[in-house]
Amino acid sequence: MERLSVIIPVYDSASTLERCVRSVLSQGLAGTEIILVDDGSTDGSSALCDSIAAGNGCVRVIHWENGGLSAARNTGIGASDSEWLAFVDSDDELAPGTLAENMEWAVSHPGTDLVEFPVTVHAGSPDAYDIDFEPLTTVAPDAFRHWIESGGYRHCYACNKLFRRRLFDRIRFPEGESFEDAAICPDIIRSCRAIHYSGKGRYIYYKSPDSITRRYSFRNQEPLFRHNFRLLGEVNSQGYSPTVKTRLWNVCLNLLVDLCRCSDADAAYIRERAAALDSCRPGIAKAFGSGLPAGSAIKTVAASLIGVRGVCSVLGLKKLPS
Repeated sequence: MERLSVIIPVYDSASTLERCVRSVLSQGLAGTEIILVDDGSTDGSSALCDSIAAGNGCVRVIHWENGGLSAARNTGIGASDSEWLAFVDSDDELAPGTLAENMEWAVSHPGTDLVEFPVTVHAGSPDAYDIDFEPLTTVAPDAFRHWIESGGYRHCYACNKLFRRRLFDRIRFPEGESFEDAAICPDIIRSCRAIHYSGKGRYIYYKSPDSITRRYSFRNQEPLFRHNFRLLGEVNSQGYSPTVKTRLWNVCLNLLVDLCRCSDADAAYIRERAAALDSCRPGIAKAFGSGLPAGSAIKTVAASLIGVRGVCSVLGLKKLPS
């Protein structure tokens, strides 16, 4: 039986850690190990990690100085020798049976390198929503194209996936930067021989008041725009349909508007990226024919009329200096 390592970075999560680990322990998957990477916690989480490990032989703890989420995940990857990896954040949990059901598929289909399963985003809040999948397997060389065409870049979460360990032979999470999942996901997808989209199980991603998306600043949000903008450049240079290009272009426009709303926004950076988006903006007909929600389509049409910079100034509530 191929083994699975579940890597859980821990930083000041004493109030949620036991719930998280309990949800993994109750998965009923023999041979699973849990690696708790204590990232220099100061709230008692360090001692709690040791207490949990003392009562469970499948749990081990790595203590080290604070280095951030990416560094903690990378440490867990380096410490594991299992054939499969999963990542769970210490304030989230897994629905019962999620790992067992999806590992059953993974080990019975040897060419599969990644399994993605449903996720509830912002669980426990009024903005909660589900991302579900109809069971489907895609195979290289078409797996990456399918990921782009189906909008997979909208859910670049590391936490609702099973990864074959070999995918991380040359790839690591970028350290010292937010939205690290979006940074590596395209390269991971490109490296897969086969990807299975599963309708089984669920990752429960809670909305935390301390999450990176609530600490809204240009520095925190800029990487998400940058990773999607890089992807847009790749899509524009290849043979994707106008609809696919327009949808990704609109994602980049929305993210640039969000950057403009940051109190510490870098106006020069936004002007430069607005000009780059202007150079490849879709026309009005493409905006309305791409299946975008009405609000997004109108925003894209507005960019065709007054330019990306104009949209950023109006919707970003900030006049960009010349």
